[in-house]
Amino acid sequence: MTEENEWGLRPLAPGEVNRLRELAAAATADLARSGLVIFDQENPHWETSAGGLRVEVDEFDDAAGGIWLHWEVHPSLREATSGALLGQRLDDPVIETAGRIHEQMASAILRMLGALGYVAEVSDDDYRPFAIKVLSAAI
Repeated sequence: MTEENEWGLRPLAPGEVNRLRELAAAATADLARSGLVIFDQENPHWETSAGGLRVEVDEFDDAAGGIWLHWEVHPSLREATSGALLGQRLDDPVIETAGRIHEQMASAILRMLGALGYVAEVSDDDYRPFAIKVLSAAI
Protein backbone atom coordinates (compact mmCIF):
# COMPACT_ATOMS: atom_id res chain seq x y z
CA MET A 1 0.00 0.00 0.00
CA THR A 2 1.35 3.39 -0.95
CA GLU A 3 1.44 6.22 1.56
CA GLU A 4 -0.05 9.67 1.07
CA ASN A 5 2.38 12.50 0.42
CA GLU A 6 2.48 15.80 2.31
CA TRP A 7 -0.49 17.13 0.30
CA GLY A 8 -2.66 14.11 1.07
CA LEU A 9 -2.20 12.57 -2.38
CA ARG A 10 -1.67 8.84 -2.75
CA PRO A 11 0.47 7.68 -5.69
CA LEU A 12 -0.92 4.96 -7.93
CA ALA A 13 0.43 1.45 -7.59
CA PRO A 14 3.48 0.77 -9.79
CA GLY A 15 1.50 -1.56 -12.07
CA GLU A 16 -1.12 1.12 -12.71
CA VAL A 17 1.58 3.73 -13.34
CA ASN A 18 3.16 1.43 -15.94
CA ARG A 19 -0.23 0.85 -17.58
CA LEU A 20 -0.85 4.61 -17.80
CA ARG A 21 2.61 5.29 -19.20
CA GLU A 22 2.21 2.56 -21.83
CA LEU A 23 -1.24 3.85 -22.82
CA ALA A 24 0.10 7.42 -22.98
CA ALA A 25 3.03 6.31 -25.15
CA ALA A 26 0.72 4.40 -27.51
CA ALA A 27 -1.75 7.27 -27.84
CA THR A 28 1.09 9.76 -28.33
CA ALA A 29 2.68 7.60 -31.03
CA ASP A 30 -0.65 7.17 -32.83
CA LEU A 31 -1.37 10.91 -32.71
CA ALA A 32 2.15 11.71 -33.93
CA ARG A 33 1.70 9.27 -36.84
CA SER A 34 -1.55 11.10 -37.57
CA GLY A 35 0.37 14.33 -38.03
CA LEU A 36 0.20 16.09 -34.68
CA VAL A 37 3.41 17.59 -33.35
CA ILE A 38 4.15 16.43 -29.82
CA PHE A 39 5.16 19.30 -27.55
CA ASP A 40 8.19 18.22 -25.52
CA GLN A 41 8.34 20.10 -22.23
CA GLU A 42 11.59 18.24 -21.46
CA ASN A 43 13.23 20.06 -24.39
CA PRO A 44 15.33 22.92 -22.97
CA HIS A 45 13.88 25.19 -25.68
CA TRP A 46 10.22 24.26 -25.06
CA GLU A 47 9.19 27.84 -24.27
CA THR A 48 10.09 28.94 -27.80
CA SER A 49 8.93 25.82 -29.64
CA ALA A 50 6.01 26.26 -32.02
CA GLY A 51 3.61 24.39 -29.74
CA GLY A 52 1.68 21.20 -30.32
CA LEU A 53 0.26 18.44 -28.18
CA ARG A 54 1.51 18.18 -24.59
CA VAL A 55 1.03 14.85 -22.82
CA GLU A 56 0.68 14.72 -19.03
CA VAL A 57 0.54 11.53 -16.97
CA ASP A 58 -0.85 12.31 -13.51
CA GLU A 59 0.25 9.38 -11.34
CA PHE A 60 -1.93 10.05 -8.30
CA ASP A 61 -4.89 7.98 -7.16
CA ASP A 62 -7.61 10.60 -7.34
CA ALA A 63 -10.18 11.94 -9.80
CA ALA A 64 -7.53 14.09 -11.49
CA GLY A 65 -5.18 11.16 -12.07
CA GLY A 66 -4.69 9.69 -15.52
CA ILE A 67 -3.55 10.74 -18.98
CA TRP A 68 -4.23 14.30 -20.05
CA LEU A 69 -3.64 15.82 -23.46
CA HIS A 70 -3.26 19.59 -23.78
CA TRP A 71 -2.94 21.68 -26.92
CA GLU A 72 -0.15 24.27 -26.69
CA VAL A 73 -0.38 27.26 -29.01
CA HIS A 74 2.54 29.19 -30.50
CA PRO A 75 4.62 31.14 -27.93
CA SER A 76 3.50 34.48 -29.36
CA LEU A 77 -0.15 33.65 -28.61
CA ARG A 78 0.76 32.18 -25.19
CA GLU A 79 2.65 35.39 -24.31
CA ALA A 80 -0.10 37.69 -25.59
CA THR A 81 -2.76 35.78 -23.66
CA SER A 82 -0.69 35.73 -20.47
CA GLY A 83 0.01 39.46 -20.83
CA ALA A 84 -3.68 40.25 -21.22
CA LEU A 85 -4.61 38.12 -18.20
CA LEU A 86 -1.82 39.50 -16.02
CA GLY A 87 -2.78 43.02 -17.08
CA GLN A 88 -6.40 42.23 -16.17
CA ARG A 89 -7.50 43.07 -19.74
CA LEU A 90 -10.18 40.39 -19.69
CA ASP A 91 -11.94 41.87 -22.72
CA ASP A 92 -8.79 41.61 -24.88
CA PRO A 93 -9.72 39.71 -28.07
CA VAL A 94 -6.58 37.57 -27.78
CA ILE A 95 -8.13 35.77 -24.78
CA GLU A 96 -11.22 34.82 -26.76
CA THR A 97 -9.12 33.80 -29.76
CA ALA A 98 -6.90 31.54 -27.65
CA GLY A 99 -9.96 30.03 -25.99
CA ARG A 100 -11.58 29.25 -29.35
CA ILE A 101 -8.37 27.66 -30.63
CA HIS A 102 -8.04 25.48 -27.53
CA GLU A 103 -11.71 24.49 -27.73
CA GLN A 104 -11.49 23.54 -31.42
CA MET A 105 -8.24 21.62 -30.98
CA ALA A 106 -9.66 19.69 -28.01
CA SER A 107 -12.63 18.71 -30.16
CA ALA A 108 -10.37 17.67 -33.05
CA ILE A 109 -8.06 15.65 -30.77
CA LEU A 110 -11.05 13.92 -29.19
CA ARG A 111 -12.35 12.93 -32.65
CA MET A 112 -8.89 11.76 -33.73
CA LEU A 113 -8.57 9.57 -30.65
CA GLY A 114 -11.97 8.04 -31.38
CA ALA A 115 -10.94 7.31 -34.96
CA LEU A 116 -7.77 5.67 -33.64
CA GLY A 117 -9.76 3.43 -31.28
CA TYR A 118 -9.24 5.22 -27.97
CA VAL A 119 -11.86 6.08 -25.39
CA ALA A 120 -11.43 9.66 -24.18
CA GLU A 121 -13.42 12.56 -22.79
CA VAL A 122 -13.22 16.32 -22.49
CA SER A 123 -11.94 17.55 -19.14
CA ASP A 124 -14.33 18.76 -16.48
CA ASP A 125 -11.35 19.69 -14.30
CA ASP A 126 -11.14 23.46 -13.67
CA TYR A 127 -7.35 23.16 -13.51
CA ARG A 128 -7.21 21.53 -16.96
CA PRO A 129 -9.55 23.51 -19.20
CA PHE A 130 -9.78 22.21 -22.77
CA ALA A 131 -7.77 19.09 -21.89
CA ILE A 132 -8.65 15.61 -23.10
CA LYS A 133 -8.48 12.68 -20.70
CA VAL A 134 -7.51 9.39 -22.33
CA LEU A 135 -9.38 6.58 -20.57
CA SER A 136 -8.41 3.48 -22.53
CA ALA A 137 -7.61 1.95 -25.87
CA ALA A 138 -10.64 0.28 -27.40
CA ILE A 139 -10.42 -3.49 -27.51
